[in-house]
Amino acid sequence: MAYQTPLTIKETLEKISQRSFVLPAIQRELVWAQEPERMTKLFDSLLRGYPIGTFLFWRVTPENSRSFHFYEFMREWHELKQRHNERLHVSTPRELTAILDGQQRLTSLNVGLYGSLAHKLPNRRRDSAGAYPEKRLFVDLKFEPSEDDDVHYRFEFLTDEQARRSGESHWYRVGDILDLEEPGEPVYDYVERHALTGNRNAFRVLSRLWKAVHEDGVVSYFEEKQQDLSKVLDIFVRVNSGGIALTKSDLLLSIATAQFTLRDAREEIHRLVDDLNATQPGFKITKDLVLKAGLVLTDISDIGFRVESFTADNMKILDSQWEDVEDALRTGVHLLASFGFSESTLPASSVLIPLADYIHSRGLTSSYVTSAVPAVRADRERVRSWTIRTILRPGVWGSGLDGLLRSLHQCISETSGAFPLDAIETAMARRGKSLAFDDALIDDLLDTPYKHKRMFALQTLLYDWVDPRNQFHIDHIFPRSLSTAARLRAQGVSASAVDDIRDKVERLANLQLMSGPENSQKRAQLPATWAREHFPDAAAREAWLAGHDLHGIPEDFHAFLGFYERRRSILRRRLVELLGGYTRDGATHNIETRLPRPTKPQALEDSRPRTPSPPLPGWSGETAPPAPPRYSPLYGGASKRSYGVGVSDLLALGRLQPGATLRGRYHGQTISVTVSADGRLEAGGKSYSSPSAAAVALTHQPSANGWIFWHTEDGTRIADLRPGFGT
Repeated sequence: MAYQTPLTIKETLEKISQRSFVLPAIQRELVWAQEPERMTKLFDSLLRGYPIGTFLFWRVTPENSRSFHFYEFMREWHELKQRHNERLHVSTPRELTAILDGQQRLTSLNVGLYGSLAHKLPNRRRDSAGAYPEKRLFVDLKFEPSEDDDVHYRFEFLTDEQARRSGESHWYRVGDILDLEEPGEPVYDYVERHALTGNRNAFRVLSRLWKAVHEDGVVSYFEEKQQDLSKVLDIFVRVNSGGIALTKSDLLLSIATAQFTLRDAREEIHRLVDDLNATQPGFKITKDLVLKAGLVLTDISDIGFRVESFTADNMKILDSQWEDVEDALRTGVHLLASFGFSESTLPASSVLIPLADYIHSRGLTSSYVTSAVPAVRADRERVRSWTIRTILRPGVWGSGLDGLLRSLHQCISETSGAFPLDAIETAMARRGKSLAFDDALIDDLLDTPYKHKRMFALQTLLYDWVDPRNQFHIDHIFPRSLSTAARLRAQGVSASAVDDIRDKVERLANLQLMSGPENSQKRAQLPATWAREHFPDAAAREAWLAGHDLHGIPEDFHAFLGFYERRRSILRRRLVELLGGYTRDGATHNIETRLPRPTKPQALEDSRPRTPSPPLPGWSGETAPPAPPRYSPLYGGASKRSYGVGVSDLLALGRLQPGATLRGRYHGQTISVTVSADGRLEAGGKSYSSPSAAAVALTHQPSANGWIFWHTEDGTRIADLRPGFGT
């Protein structure tokens, strides 16, 4: 490795433009784009004559130029559309220079002089026009630093419009300096043309900028000629692991990229992360999580996030099984989306790893997410329940993550068939991560504030008749805008109650899941007033209020505290029920009996029972203690998830017959569906997977409880056909 003659910035950028200077696949991407001030300080250092560090280049011979993966330098960076470097296609063998150390600095120079940055503006939708304004690098020719300034030259990324509205500044586009062939007359012409001759800084700044770009040899570098990639990787790791130049995941991704032989790990992982995060309604999965999941799913013993885990043998395993790992993660994210989770409602994305591990271990496909097979629906519900409880229980996905993931992987690997809930919870308890909820934890959940990330999980647990895939908002039942101190006093609320009301307005018992359109209509109305206007029919109004536990809701804030405590008590009883053992144990036996254990991993949706389904365990003949009835926005009633029973179960028990007609009344009209042999409901040439799905579709309501809506021809609600309901 020899020290070479320094290059000027212009010479360096020309080689980048000619694709002679390139980036090896082991390099990370441009991270300084997220911190533009690092780029502007680099230019400040250049003009002040400060060294900007040495660089490490790797000369790649023509015969090896097509043996490795390389990427082009970034020029126009866009937060949404252009965050990843373009792959370099080497059509004919040629000598290349790959940058091992210094690509952030060189890319910053390339962007500053030739390119642009485009970040999303705050509070703008990703898909709205003008959300990502293109900004180029400018320098203020009138800037005079004070003693308090840590820069001597003021560089900023601005839009052209911002630069024109300069005020007391004069912004010069930095890239224009490349067009000036010499620093004398052209610089003076610019200063004179823009009436800057009276400013002593303008000529000095432009002359200094020209010299830093065209004349000074500031790119000082060592050159490595070794062609053995493993040795080059060792150099790269040693150079980049001593400071903050690379994050741990960047470093490990670089190692994985060098060790993969069947594919470009960098390209595959970045593409997968982008696709996972684009899954509606949007997620924030990191490459760290994808790498960790790869170690877990491929049964690599050491899943620690360290260089020793990324050996050539381990990366060979991950490389060979990559398609399966990728499919499992995609299905896992779609499963989380079907539960209603997203970037804003999923506090711990690490829960994706055991879900993907289960999917991978059982050979499940994407159909698992939507399958209407009763056993699969029941299994999904087990997974959903466990996922929600791990989110609600503090500390599950915090410290000790590697040990937890190893234990979960062992439980999943050592069992077959359904989601091994009992084994998993036992293993978690041994690691001090029990999913038991005592009184203190229940009370803590009840006091959850409005903006807490676990709020959505809590609401979907409490009101599971809601289809979370639809657009639902967390709504303040009594509007926060009407609970300011001034408005409460104006309503005659006693001074002693004002602070208490303002605190409780923001907590769980004053919050509900509400469809987006309904929430937009309600806005700042008091709930009793809005319910009368929105549901003129008294029966429909009472059903809606019952579905949200809003019976007896007061007209105004005077009785708010009493309402709050009553609803809090209702929610407390329900949380004790849902987070206790009855429902969980019942579901466990239910699924295990209905799913045969395959001799080798296979998809649950292919594991249909060959004989009629037996009565669900926990029933004694025709009787069993049902879970407490619940109510829905459409005609009230019991929630299906409380029982784990579907239409196909009623068919198996002989309580419904294939071809039977079910009817429901809505707004004075009768709606009919037909029961199919596989437990689906059919109407108008369409098929629905559940009673509630049929009720939602045919009444055009955002949510409904079909078990109460649909009746047999003799007028019996299908909810009453379930074991324990009057039979």
